[in-house]
Amino acid sequence: MRFLLLAVLLIGSNLHAQQRFYFVSFKDKPNFKTQLYQPASYISAKAIERRTRNRVPLNENDIPPDTSYVRQLADLNLTMYGNSRWFNGCIVLSAQKNIVDSIKKLAFVANVSYLGPAYFYDESGDASENSLENQLNILEQSFQNKAILNDTLITGKSESQIRQLNDQGFVKKGIAGKNVLIAVIDAGFKNVDQLVPFKKLMKDKQILSSYDFVEKEEEVFDDDPHGTAVLSCMAAQQPGVIWGTATNAQYILLRSENAANEYLVEEYFWALAAEYADSAGADIINSSLGYTKHDEKSMGHKYGELDGKTTLITRAAEIATSKGILVLVSAGNEGDDPWRQISAPADAPHVLTVGAVDKFNAYAGFSSVGPTADKRIKPDVSTLGKGVTLLAADGKVFEGNGTSYSCPLIAGVAAQLLELAPRSSAEKIKEALMLSSSQYFKADKYVGAGIPDIELAAKMLMVQQDSLLDVRELQDQNFHISINARAPQKIVLVIEEPVKGEIDRITLTLKKGSNRFLLKGYKKRPSGLYHLSAEFLSHKAYFEFMMP
Repeated sequence: MRFLLLAVLLIGSNLHAQQRFYFVSFKDKPNFKTQLYQPASYISAKAIERRTRNRVPLNENDIPPDTSYVRQLADLNLTMYGNSRWFNGCIVLSAQKNIVDSIKKLAFVANVSYLGPAYFYDESGDASENSLENQLNILEQSFQNKAILNDTLITGKSESQIRQLNDQGFVKKGIAGKNVLIAVIDAGFKNVDQLVPFKKLMKDKQILSSYDFVEKEEEVFDDDPHGTAVLSCMAAQQPGVIWGTATNAQYILLRSENAANEYLVEEYFWALAAEYADSAGADIINSSLGYTKHDEKSMGHKYGELDGKTTLITRAAEIATSKGILVLVSAGNEGDDPWRQISAPADAPHVLTVGAVDKFNAYAGFSSVGPTADKRIKPDVSTLGKGVTLLAADGKVFEGNGTSYSCPLIAGVAAQLLELAPRSSAEKIKEALMLSSSQYFKADKYVGAGIPDIELAAKMLMVQQDSLLDVRELQDQNFHISINARAPQKIVLVIEEPVKGEIDRITLTLKKGSNRFLLKGYKKRPSGLYHLSAEFLSHKAYFEFMMP
């Protein structure tokens, strides 16, 4: 009997293994010009509003594939698995050996690409847990019950990761991403609907929708727990225990990743998820996923492909940014491996790629490094990725390692910035995050521009006039001054010491918007209060700062 049962299981497994995914590309969209002027038929009102705010015109890749093409394809011996507007085609599933020949006979078909075999089984067992341990290098450590300090009455063990971003002031004022929609693309969100730190999220109906592109269903709470930990960086709220950076935001939860294996089809599922996020009107996409190696070696990516325009998932991420979405992507966790480099889609030019540092603000050795194959600096910014306070699917609070977690921390503060400056474009928010960072003046392949300062970024986005925004000493032991200009201009900067009076007079050339300058040679000045003035075209501005 045992042998018979084993034989039946093997036969079932082989039947599933014989099913294969393909992407069928169409030659054209014959009616797209007519449909272009009916956006409400294919994207939401919120998506239209986001495009308007970001000054993004509608174009051909906003239009769904031709319905007659889809209908004719569906008549073949296959399962329709998803339609792509951006890549004008369909993902299909079939066990028929000659299905590719049958598809290619259709006159409107441009190409058929093999994406890998299909495996469907319960991921709640060892495969999922092993995947997390091996791929994401999580170090679980239950916290001991300790007296809660006054500064952690709200944020609990999350205080250090919030403080590293200079975000504690905003969090405690309740600035937490209100009216901002974040799409989280991940491997699953196990038990999010049952855990105490997500209780308010569920009660207030902040999860607007969800979809599982792997299983073709709306249920995402029974799959891999990786997305649970990722979401906790933004949305968890249990006072004195764990606190996210965007607890008031709204969310769309999307599963594109089958954590138990790796095939090219998952990159196509990611594209469908990004299209879903776009249509639903998401302001931000957080993706703590990355692709280099695949289970079929021929599907893997070479370093030369990480040029910002080659892999499909990178192209999809770029299209998402072109729709006015702020896309944040983890750099990857292969800094200690022979590969070392970032993964796709972290190479996309316009996404915000996030690396990891430790609690001492130093590069975390596992964090994947740049540059891209075409020599662009990546990651763009970094924050805590080693010893991040997270929530597990069983409700335990633990510390985890990975750029999977530094990424949503930044996504959450980006939502705060969008709450504070709702008319800001995704491009402006990305610029403010990078310009406010700790080594904006000398970005490198390890941490990019460094750790963003959210209060400074907010000043840059919210200021309406010519202003001196900030003066501070950074890790290079020089002073750095932040200035906003309503128009390009030259200014005279005067630095005065209370006793000696004027000690420096500097002419600076400003571009429109936020400017940041490095002022060398001040380390040997006497400590104490200094006075700074700037003669703008419109008025004179003043700023006081302390020399340490």
